[in-house]
Amino acid sequence: MACRVVPDDPSAEVPHLGPEDLHALNRLTAYNRPELEGSDRRCGCFHCGSVFPAREVISWMAEKDGADTALCPHCSCDSVIFETPAFPLSTALLTTLYLGWFGPEYEGRKRVATYAPSFSYYDDWLRQGVPFRMGSRPSDEAVGEVDLFREFGCDDAGGMVRIVTCGPRDLVLVDERGRALPYTIMSGQQRLVRDLVEKYGPRLRGLIADPNDWKLRLIVART
Repeated sequence: MACRVVPDDPSAEVPHLGPEDLHALNRLTAYNRPELEGSDRRCGCFHCGSVFPAREVISWMAEKDGADTALCPHCSCDSVIFETPAFPLSTALLTTLYLGWFGPEYEGRKRVATYAPSFSYYDDWLRQGVPFRMGSRPSDEAVGEVDLFREFGCDDAGGMVRIVTCGPRDLVLVDERGRALPYTIMSGQQRLVRDLVEKYGPRLRGLIADPNDWKLRLIVART
């Protein structure tokens, strides 16, 4: 899916949307040609995560009962919103709307994903638009999945990880930034992971795609 996801600055506010907010944002997606056509308003698509100026919209969905509706120039979906004083546009906002409106699609993409960028905690996951940026790479093969236990008092974190063996018993998950993550592989499943580490060596990696799942997908890069 072609898109232009722009991660937010770490200081950007993560929206907490109530039912009235969702209704108001949904209204922005319809009958919006008069507001957008030929303008420089900042827009975003909560189907693919792209951010773009309104002038890039060239396709419109004809409506029988009002003005035409913008179609995203990157994914052709009618899920384009524009920035307003009440709702500053952000990747965290687009991600939140995507999870709400396209949840089944997200779950399907997550089930086959073999890549996602690293994130430090849940709000960082939203700000980076990880659900838009995860994907399935043809060069990778999923060879299993295990459950994780998160250490008490620690933030969620994830993305792509290395699995490091420390001594005869410990397995440590290290992210792309070199940080040890606060997760422990469930004891009954550590033997599987150790066997895969022995079999594949550094070709074996892990993926924590969703901070709410506490799952580690085991992935091997095909030679």
